[in-house]
Amino acid sequence: MKLFVALFSGLLLATGFSHASNAAEKHLIYMHGCCVKQTSGAVAKDYQTIVQKLRDSGFNVFFELRTSGATDSDAQAQAYAAKVAEYVQGLLTQGTPPEDITVSGYSLGAMTTLVASGLIANPKVNYVLLAGCPVKVNIPVTIDYSKAGGRILSIVDSKDDKFGSCVGQLPNAAAFKEITLDSGEGHKVFRLTDETNLKLWKEPLESWAKGQQ
Repeated sequence: MKLFVALFSGLLLATGFSHASNAAEKHLIYMHGCCVKQTSGAVAKDYQTIVQKLRDSGFNVFFELRTSGATDSDAQAQAYAAKVAEYVQGLLTQGTPPEDITVSGYSLGAMTTLVASGLIANPKVNYVLLAGCPVKVNIPVTIDYSKAGGRILSIVDSKDDKFGSCVGQLPNAAAFKEITLDSGEGHKVFRLTDETNLKLWKEPLESWAKGQQ
């Protein structure tokens, strides 16, 4: 499903990804991890389940399921971060309060979120890094940590050997908090759909997005 389809008058327009906004809405952009081989595969279905759970929590969720051929390189991550930033700027132009916008991502999506935050450059927009900051990854993404800003929540897992703590790496964050999980599942905990694991990161994400932390 292709959500971003056209750019007119400086605003990103899309099928299912409209700028139409209600002032009371909480907008959540969710970006999944790398290596999705098929849109009908098990991993893709896990991400779709996660997005539906987030929608069930009351968020206006913007999500694009993309396969590895469209995601798994630095250049593609940079381009997608620019699209996300353009979309967020469109919401802001239409009057959406920045506090009502949250950009989130898991793994590759977390790295893309960091890049997007530097492009958006609004200290009141919320960001959630699912897995935290990269340590040893298969797809390196160029990130200027000095430009990453806004209200940033990092959620890491103690058994993750690919991503880890962002402490000390985000000097210009308007607000920063990090939560460490001890799920025993490591990096993959952020794409598991059972309620026990899902709530470990979903509940703090919701609180952060709603300004309750």
